[in-house]
Amino acid sequence: MNLSIEKIDLDISGLPIYDTHEHIVDEDFRVRVENDVLSLFLSHYITTDLENAGLAPADIEVIRDPAVTIERRWDMLEPYWQCVSHTAYAQALKIAVRDLYQIDQINRETIGEIARQVAEASKPGLYAQVFHKAGIRQAVVDDLYGIYHPDIEAWPPLPRPSDPPGLFKKSIPGTGLVYFRGKQQILDLQELLHTGPIRTLQDWLDLITAVFDRHPEAAALKFPLAYVTSLAIKKSTYHDAEQVFNRLLKLNDPKEGLCDADLKPLTDFLIHFAIQQATRHNLPVQIHTGLLEGTYHNLQNSNPLDLIPLLMENPDARFVLFHGGYPWIREFVALGKTFPNVWLDLCWVWIISPQAGRVMLHEMIETVPQNKITAFGGDYIFIEGTYGHSVMARQNIERVLKEKIAEGWFGVDEAQQYAKAVLYDNALALYGEPV
Repeated sequence: MNLSIEKIDLDISGLPIYDTHEHIVDEDFRVRVENDVLSLFLSHYITTDLENAGLAPADIEVIRDPAVTIERRWDMLEPYWQCVSHTAYAQALKIAVRDLYQIDQINRETIGEIARQVAEASKPGLYAQVFHKAGIRQAVVDDLYGIYHPDIEAWPPLPRPSDPPGLFKKSIPGTGLVYFRGKQQILDLQELLHTGPIRTLQDWLDLITAVFDRHPEAAALKFPLAYVTSLAIKKSTYHDAEQVFNRLLKLNDPKEGLCDADLKPLTDFLIHFAIQQATRHNLPVQIHTGLLEGTYHNLQNSNPLDLIPLLMENPDARFVLFHGGYPWIREFVALGKTFPNVWLDLCWVWIISPQAGRVMLHEMIETVPQNKITAFGGDYIFIEGTYGHSVMARQNIERVLKEKIAEGWFGVDEAQQYAKAVLYDNALALYGEPV
């Protein structure tokens, strides 16, 4: 069988999406503060492409400043925008502007009108409206420790006051529980969580246990560890971890710290302990693999194959590996093929490289049980990015499924069922309904 995909009657545009991963700021902050188009759009992803094209970080800060006229800021941005406007990051923005604001291009002639419409749209109800248009019924949010809104704490992992009811679940931010270079981070989290004094490693383990016990409504435990340390996580003993923890507590200056090599026995021990707590509460463990957002990161930290010892040590955990492991895409798929405790998530992938996403999905269909795959997480700070990304995901998933139908791999009804499973059903089984 060798059908033309244009003649295949498959349409997944109406299927619901369970969005497995977002960083979207709370709606109140978006409405009151982050409603300038260039400040908004240059807060995430496209900024990396612009820096790689040569735009200086100091100039990016000027371009993001609403106090500067939109005309002057566009003059600074335009030469670099022309260099990156073909990337998938830019494509998501162009789709959002087209569908949400009915403007076909982002250029000198349109930027003023885009700015006006973005500001006008920034009102209560925006999130529910855009998510409805995207077909997103639920979303898991990683609040990024409140760094984009210092008045909102990442703890506890509960919906924020302005979140639309029944839409969001929050993940438990794991890095703060297991990785700290110095004593100050221990003291800060102790204060934030309103715990008693931390004098011993056991006190810290009790704190971690309490986080999970107090928040059964959380969606998952999330580890973006590769931004700060390697995914090569070893088994460590309580004794070795305790020695490191005691060294940290004895530092005279709370801002002093230890190097990663000295911290590793403690970090590795706490990672295993937090995973055990997540498993006790039947929470999935989300782990960032592959590409790191921004520039000048150590990409070697994020090779998904380095997780193999951790996966083997925790057979009862449910690990959800993120981002297709890009550029280790075949290694990523092979982990899903090999380990029953591994789920594969294509969040971020469709705006990293749609081509890589299609290659991965083709190979996942051929190698991995369909219930182990979740196909979309917008992974954006702002709602327009999530919307544009969702359109790209649907387009590329539908294209792959049509290609599989054309190959005779499965029929239209099977493809439709597969799409619903990877877009919604599998994530619902992992994370459940929002509280």
